[in-house]
Amino acid sequence: MTQFASAFSPGEGKIDGNAPSPISDVEIGGDGVVTAVYQDGGRRPIYQLALATVPAIDRLQPQNGNVYLPTTDSGVVTIGFAETASFGVIYSGALESSNVDIASELTEMIESQRVYTANSKVFQTGSDLMDVLINLKR
Repeated sequence: MTQFASAFSPGEGKIDGNAPSPISDVEIGGDGVVTAVYQDGGRRPIYQLALATVPAIDRLQPQNGNVYLPTTDSGVVTIGFAETASFGVIYSGALESSNVDIASELTEMIESQRVYTANSKVFQTGSDLMDVLINLKR
């Protein structure tokens, strides 16, 4: 056996890192990249959101918690990233407006209630007439 002994001499340490800094904000870019913004002003990409598309959205199987599962009828699921192919752009912080006109929905509900009431009156009147006819025969 051969031993190569020598005196220990530690190298010179160079400190070139940053001091610890907590995350103060998280931003999501149009391409789906999630960036951590630190309190000292530093920024670092930490994740990229993936998007999925299916040919027949209405054929997805709904699950609890706003989750949908693909089925054989919905077609092949295509996964990719925003700003590539036909996946579009992510709008971070955007608020989707309601696609329901509350005034027209309320009007339709009142009309439906009145139609239901009118129909129930027709059935009640028919029932009353039938009772009168049966009593006349007796």
